[in-house]
Amino acid sequence: MELTAHGCTMGLSAYRATVILLFFFLSHFSFTTAIRKDIGFKFTPFCKTTVQGRYLLSDNNGYVCNALSIDSKSRCCPQTGKKFSCHGCNLLSQCCNSYEYCVSCCLNPALTRREQVLKMKIAKPATASNISVLIV
Repeated sequence: MELTAHGCTMGLSAYRATVILLFFFLSHFSFTTAIRKDIGFKFTPFCKTTVQGRYLLSDNNGYVCNALSIDSKSRCCPQTGKKFSCHGCNLLSQCCNSYEYCVSCCLNPALTRREQVLKMKIAKPATASNISVLIV
């Protein structure tokens, strides 16, 4: 018995063998298994930092670091120090020795809501702007 498909002539056993081989190939070597679903591109966070000080920087994660130790790609401070540090700040009078520690301390959600900090006016009235403008 011969089977004709698209002008080709083959025996029934050869046709069955071809179908079985094709089924085996498609079930074991499908194209979807060759595509990696977890490519794992590394997400590099990008931090906003203060630009006020010469030696210290504060990022929007609440870390304060030396200007030389900031990550050049992400612009984030290393997460080695204390987060939301209030070093040199008097919480009663709400004054700090350093602008960067003031920003870090004020970003602490337990002390202040972030929306209030970003709306706070700084500098003299003629040059006043919001803190969110200074955090680049």
